Amino acid sequence: MLRNLARPALRATQRRCASTTTAPASEVPLANLELRWKTLSAQEQTSLAKQLEQVQAGDWTKMSLEQKKAAYWVAFGPHGARTPLTGPNHNLKVFVGTAGVVAAASGLFLWIRSKGGEKPSTTTKEWQEASNEYARANKI
Repeated sequence: MLRNLARPALRATQRRCASTTTAPASEVPLANLELRWKTLSAQEQTSLAKQLEQVQAGDWTKMSLEQKKAAYWVAFGPHGARTPLTGPNHNLKVFVGTAGVVAAASGLFLWIRSKGGEKPSTTTKEWQEASNEYARANKI
């Protein structure tokens, strides 16, 4: 008895689902998506992402390999917030910049040392020995 009551509801649901199915795979332009993504407008990117969402909502076994690749690229590709912060030769630029700063600091240090006068007299061995004797005598 319950089975007979459930059949009309099931048929109505199937009709509703059949009327709202997604567009065929041929209508979704996916060729060279990785290369075309930057040239697409924001509206086109959004509509393409929504089309792929609709296709993914269906049976994944019926999706073509191109649709699966496009869906993965839209979800995880290097665009938007996932754009790489560094470009090509970034490591070389960092190395050259660091080496330049170290070289400039070394040059400045050597220039200051060359312009300085004699060493202070407090750095001689005799001065250090006299300071130690004075400290012992005064129990410092």
